Amino acid sequence: MSNVFDRLSRRVAMALGVGRLTANTDEAASTHTVQVALAGGELQGDLPLLQQVGFHSCPLPGSDVVVLFQAGDRSRGVAVATGDQRSYPRDLQPGDACLYHVTTGARVWLKADGSISISTSGPLNVTASKAVFNCPITSTGDISAKGDVLASKISLTNHKHPVQAAPGTTGTPE
Repeated sequence: MSNVFDRLSRRVAMALGVGRLTANTDEAASTHTVQVALAGGELQGDLPLLQQVGFHSCPLPGSDVVVLFQAGDRSRGVAVATGDQRSYPRDLQPGDACLYHVTTGARVWLKADGSISISTSGPLNVTASKAVFNCPITSTGDISAKGDVLASKISLTNHKHPVQAAPGTTGTPE
């Protein structure tokens, strides 16, 4: 009977592995795979990398990885989580959440106070059919537009000013 418990104990112990990615993620196939170095010099290759629906990342070599082995069978592993201790944001507060890029530092920071901060060292591009801001907008830099700008339904491009007699000033835009 102790032989059954020994086998069961070994399978439970072998069901989880924590290691480091040793190569770039292989994204050539429909199921992305990784190569992982685990404890004791064990090297596992072509492990499927599962990620949350709607979120995808391509972890760098040296990233931490958690591998689950089905029924403790080391030939049936699946990478289920990755992290990179070298690049975690260090300024988050309790309750904050952050989506960040490990090498550039670009991030979307959801703060516990309800505010959102977006930062990038490169351009911020927004593509949408329409953008609506239900709040005051402040810019500390120049604003340029390729199309017309409307203020209280007055066109910046096509408005007219009634002309007063010279040497007076024009009236307000129409």
